Amino acid sequence: MKQIPADLSVRGIVRASLLFAALLPWGAAHSQSLGTYGNVWGIAEMDAIDAIKGKLSQMEKSGQMKKLWEDYRDRYLATVENPAPLPGISKATEARVRTFDPTFTFGEDFEDQDGKVLVKAGTRVNPLDYTPLTKALIFIDGRDPEQVAFAKARSDLRPLDKVILVAGSFLKLNREWGRPTYFDQRGHLTTKLGIKKVPAVVSQQGRVLRIEEIALEGNR
Repeated sequence: MKQIPADLSVRGIVRASLLFAALLPWGAAHSQSLGTYGNVWGIAEMDAIDAIKGKLSQMEKSGQMKKLWEDYRDRYLATVENPAPLPGISKATEARVRTFDPTFTFGEDFEDQDGKVLVKAGTRVNPLDYTPLTKALIFIDGRDPEQVAFAKARSDLRPLDKVILVAGSFLKLNREWGRPTYFDQRGHLTTKLGIKKVPAVVSQQGRVLRIEEIALEGNR
C-alpha cells in the first residue's frame, strides 16, 4: 500500500481548501480594467502556480492563513462538541410501548458475480434472525439533566446498553462517565425506528424490536 505523503495530510488538505477559498474573491477583486499601456500583446495564460505561491506567501506573512485555519478548527470542534439537535423529537409525557418489525422484502433477485441467484425476489428477511440485538439502545436528549441521570443509572446497571443522544454533547458525557456514548448522526436510527419521544429504550423481543417511551417524573 502506498504511503500518503506528509504534505497530503488532513491538515494540509484543509489548508489547501482554505487557500483556494481565499483566492477566489481575491482574483475577482482584481478583475477591473486598468486601461492600456504600451504595446498590446495577445492574452497569455497566467502562471497559476506562481500566483498561488505568491498569494500563499502574502497570507502567511500577514497571518491570514493562520487565522483562517484557526477559525475553521474552532468551527469544526464546536460542531463536534455540540452537534445540532435532531428535529421533531421531544420529551415523552406518557408511557408508551410499541414494536417494530425490521423484516424487509427483496424487490429483485440478488445475484453473485457469476450471475447465480442467491436470494430470489420476494424473499422476506428478518435481520434479527442473523444478528440479534443483545444490548438495549437508550435514546435521550443530552441537554435534559433528568434524562441524562436516567440513562446513566440504567447503563450503570447494564454496562452493555448503548446510550445514544438526539441532542446535546456526547463528548461531554464521554468525559464525565468515562465510557463511550453516541449521537444519532443525521437521525438515521430514530428515523428508521420512528422515534419521536425520548427517553426511549429499544430492545429485542422475539423477532421484533420493543420500543418503550418513558415518562420521567419531571416530564409528566
